[in-house]
Amino acid sequence: TISTPGNHPLIITVGAVDDRNTVSREDDVRAPFSSLGPTPDGLIKPDIYAPGTDIISLNAPGSELEKMLFESRVGEHYIRMSGTSMATPFCAGVAALLLEVNPYLSPNDVKCILMSTASVFGNEQAGYIDVKAAVRLARQYLENRKELAKA
Repeated sequence: TISTPGNHPLIITVGAVDDRNTVSREDDVRAPFSSLGPTPDGLIKPDIYAPGTDIISLNAPGSELEKMLFESRVGEHYIRMSGTSMATPFCAGVAALLLEVNPYLSPNDVKCILMSTASVFGNEQAGYIDVKAAVRLARQYLENRKELAKA
C-alpha cells in the first residue's frame, strides 16, 4: 500500500525497479517489495519507477545500519541495498538535475516532467524514469520562458 506522505496527490511517489543487473531495460521488472496503489482516496500510485535493487550507496562505517547489514558492505565506505528507499534518492537526483538546468521549475513542473517523459514500463500505469528526456524537457521549459519574456 501507499501510505503517508506518499498518498498525497502532490507528492512524487517512487516505485522500485529490479534491473536484474543488466544494461538493457527489456528485462526490468517492478521489484516485488515495491508498493502499489490505489491510495485510500483512489489515486494511482506510484507516480514513477526508478532503479531500486542492488544499489551501491554510501556507508557510514560503524553505524547501526552497517552492523545490521555487515554482509552487504562493499569495501569500507559503500553498502549494497534494495528498496524504494534506494529508488527515491535516484529520482531526487534527477529532480536536482532538472532544477540545475532550469531553476524556475515549480515542484509541480518537476513532477509533471518526470511523469510525462517516463517510458512505458510493462503493464504498470507509472512509467520508468527517463533522465535524458526529462532534462531535455526541463531545458525546453526554460527556452520557452525566455521566448515569452522577449515577447
